[in-house]
Amino acid sequence: MTSRSLYAVPLLCAVLASACGGGQPDSPAKGGPGAGAASASATSTSATSAPTSPTPSTTPSASASPTSRATPSASVTPTPATRHTSAAGTSSSATSLAPVASAGAEPTVRFPKNDPAVGSGANATIGRVPDGVWKAMVGYSWTSGCPVGRSQLRYVRVNFWGFDGKRSRGSVVVNASIAGAAAAALSQLYDLRFRIRQMRPMDSSWGRNPKGPGANDYAAMAADNTSAFNCRYVGGQEASKVYSKHAYGTAIDVNDFENPYVADNGTVYPDRYWLSRRGPAPGVFSSSGSAAVRAFTSQGLRWGGLWGPPDYQHFDR
Repeated sequence: MTSRSLYAVPLLCAVLASACGGGQPDSPAKGGPGAGAASASATSTSATSAPTSPTPSTTPSASASPTSRATPSASVTPTPATRHTSAAGTSSSATSLAPVASAGAEPTVRFPKNDPAVGSGANATIGRVPDGVWKAMVGYSWTSGCPVGRSQLRYVRVNFWGFDGKRSRGSVVVNASIAGAAAAALSQLYDLRFRIRQMRPMDSSWGRNPKGPGANDYAAMAADNTSAFNCRYVGGQEASKVYSKHAYGTAIDVNDFENPYVADNGTVYPDRYWLSRRGPAPGVFSSSGSAAVRAFTSQGLRWGGLWGPPDYQHFDR
């Protein structure tokens, strides 16, 4: 070995030592394993954070009670609606679904001419009852002596999936105290692609109730209409002159035809076809554990399907 080789060996060893060992482990700040774990943790936290649901921009000054006798407020001016985020935090990109096949019994109108959907997802909004809507309600779903007045009610607009497979838009009038819950529940039904036949306020278009105060709920049930406020007595028991929860705006009926109501005397409204067909089906609230029922009960609303006799269409607080 020459003297040049003798000097080269230690130099080569020094170079190899520098390249192959002795360095400090990478820190999270430099993108090592620690950084990867921290990044994954942050991503997971962000992805699972549930969106919060805004509450109505205004609330009634006092809670409605069965003994109160509110009068309509002539000075109420509709305010911009509050947009309500879907409780599930997701929205479908689909623009239509397959129409629901005809069943063994159908409501008076199978595919109503619903208004088209507005915006993406459920796009629920909450606002004061507009003048035009209120005008159509007075003398029908609202009359003098009703337990709540206009200032205690709210107008909820939301997109839904119709039985015709189309994205449609409907509205319900509810008590301000449940407006947020109603908007959240109906938004969840949209995310579940739960079918709704139609959703229109109870007003002059339904005519007057032939058995007492309020708009004609019997006509609305036969047409499978989803609605809420209607200043009427308990359906099928008008002789008792006991106001229904609908008279306070704290109840909502969904898909009356697929989810019938059984009165204390055993009469079934509006049709008994679906009474013995409570399994999963389009527009049907099949059980208390179903996702569609939980959409309401998770918002603090009771389901009438657990009552005896049952009222499958009904949710209230």
